[in-house]
Amino acid sequence: MERFYYVILAIFFFNILQSQNIEKSIDSLMAIQSWNDKPGVEIFIKKKSEVLYQKAFGNSDIESNIKLEINSVYDIGSVSKEFTAISILQLAERGQLELTDDVRKFIPEFPTQDNIITIENLLTHTSGIKRHTNISWAENEASKQFENSINVINYFKQDSLDFVPNTKHSYVNMNYILLGYIIEKVSGKTYEEYIRNNIFEPLNMSNTFFGKDGQSIVNKPKGYETKNNDFVLHRPHSYSQSKGPGGIHSTAADLAKWYEGLTQFKIISKESLYKAWQPYNVNNEQLSNYGYGFYTDKKFGKLSVFHNGFIFGYSTSDLYFPEDDLLILVFSNISDINSINTNKIAFDVASVIYEDSKVKLDAELLDSYVGNYKMDKGFIVTISRKGLVLFISFAGGPADELSANTKTKFRVKDFPAKAEFIPSNDGGKMKIFLSNGAEQYYGTKE
Repeated sequence: MERFYYVILAIFFFNILQSQNIEKSIDSLMAIQSWNDKPGVEIFIKKKSEVLYQKAFGNSDIESNIKLEINSVYDIGSVSKEFTAISILQLAERGQLELTDDVRKFIPEFPTQDNIITIENLLTHTSGIKRHTNISWAENEASKQFENSINVINYFKQDSLDFVPNTKHSYVNMNYILLGYIIEKVSGKTYEEYIRNNIFEPLNMSNTFFGKDGQSIVNKPKGYETKNNDFVLHRPHSYSQSKGPGGIHSTAADLAKWYEGLTQFKIISKESLYKAWQPYNVNNEQLSNYGYGFYTDKKFGKLSVFHNGFIFGYSTSDLYFPEDDLLILVFSNISDINSINTNKIAFDVASVIYEDSKVKLDAELLDSYVGNYKMDKGFIVTISRKGLVLFISFAGGPADELSANTKTKFRVKDFPAKAEFIPSNDGGKMKIFLSNGAEQYYGTKE
């Protein structure tokens, strides 16, 4: 009995030491840049029932020099898609719809060019529906208010498709606008009512809600963008366009309740959740690493589930490792990824936690990868090195950091894309293989 007591005590102090080391490492990571006169970042880390880290950096209000506080309220943007997808799966479990249902069952007049677009195609962004949220939309139409979701659909719908449904993946918000409307039509409730009654209230997410135009929100930091290298208040946009793909507001504590509710199967079955966390396949071909409202991938040798949201003035990234019940949340009150990139911070934090699993690389090996690669589609990919870190840029664009999974396989830190270097066995040129879901490119070093 005494030996058992000392084992428990040793484990207890080991966990404390581990938490202290994680805190120190993340503090150092965030101290690389100054947070004076900048928008802020909040980081939340929870493993099982223990909060390992929660701190805020930077400002909630630059003009008034008000510091960002933990458990602030953020517009989580496209992370809202997780809630829409789970709502659809709830309705499917209740027999109120089938994932194989044609979208025209709910919106008969929606143009499909005589193709069948299923609810599953909407969930997985494999419908072929064209994107409308471009630069012109952001500048001219994002603030346009609509009475209801069907008006949004009718205003932005296009007569043609980008591709035949179920053949490719293309991330398009209209897919989730349609899903938001289907939730309303099937349940007989507004989108806001449904998610509040079926998700937020059962999980006691008391600080989570769908935003309203002109709403005054307590504890919500000001949202910023950049213009001419200055921080400016974000452009206006209407939440009436966001029922399904965005618009939900939440806090770190509430999103932790969300993942706890999911993984304890409080609002959806194990079978449905695991289906949502699987990359979508058609005839055994993986079209992307997107499931139903979640990205999934192998990172640091472990299954990871994640999403991100970038909306005018705010950005959010969640990253979850089911094997370790480890949740990493990163929020910011700026939507310019060149200033603050919540995705990169989330993966950097995970790298700190999984430090022991990081691949050890040397300069000689990395230099063998450095250079320009002529890709089979005609464009040039450039691999460069700073210290023991590789960077990749496409056609002269900005460079993104590569993080090693093995000595030859890397992931692009800010995107769900992968790069693999293929040395020649006979002294020939180095080759590279790039993939992002079904998109695949091969190249040879010049």
